[in-house]
Amino acid sequence: MIDTVTFDVWNTLVVHEFYDDRLKLHRISSIMEALRAEGYVITGEQMDAAYDYTEASLAAVWKSERDVGNDTHLALFLEGLGLDVSDALIDAIREPYSHALLHFRPKLVDGAAELLVGLKRQGYRIGLISNTGRTPGRTMRKVLDGYGLTKCFDAMTFSDEVCYIKPNPRIFALALDSLRAKPESTVHVGDNPLLDVYGARACGIGAILFTKYMDRFEQYASKYYSANGRQCEPDCRVDALPLVEKALARLAGRHLPGSPEK
Repeated sequence: MIDTVTFDVWNTLVVHEFYDDRLKLHRISSIMEALRAEGYVITGEQMDAAYDYTEASLAAVWKSERDVGNDTHLALFLEGLGLDVSDALIDAIREPYSHALLHFRPKLVDGAAELLVGLKRQGYRIGLISNTGRTPGRTMRKVLDGYGLTKCFDAMTFSDEVCYIKPNPRIFALALDSLRAKPESTVHVGDNPLLDVYGARACGIGAILFTKYMDRFEQYASKYYSANGRQCEPDCRVDALPLVEKALARLAGRHLPGSPEK
């Protein structure tokens, strides 16, 4: 019996129409303005160096399949600028660093809202498991709430809040705990063979691979993750979110007409 479905966020439920430096540049310029208001004059070159310092520090953590809270990001950024880390300065740059995505909101993937609402009506427990990168879970909640979707989730698990990232099985286990779900009755839906398929299966959870935006992962995030030979096949593949419902039925042994192939 399948009674719980968890979802990845990026390139599964939401997607950007672009993957370039717009978000980074907005984040940097907003932090510069915030620091100027605190009496610090920082050059563009210094900001770029601080961003690179933060990137290298975070990448080292992410490669160990761990994560850190948002305030650690902010402390790293201030260190990269050569500034003393203080509560006042962290407070000053928290919003410009953390809320940059709200100025470049991603769009919902076709069928995402209808799928979540439909599964909820059928009685499934619905969870979310997301690696957050530089945008913390509290900001992603605002994005999803803007689409009226937070009410669909029984629990949301963000890596910056639990300090593990996919494919580490610990983040899946923590998500199951928050949902009071068992792995054998749970299926995870996501776009990445390593993070979502291998990660879920390593925790005993079923996996549906959403293939429409798989190539996007390689464009911006593969440098943070390494498969190291870890791979496994998903239970099902779908190229459109409306097909997830039939995939779940197939995995539950109901074999509805038109169910996707394994």
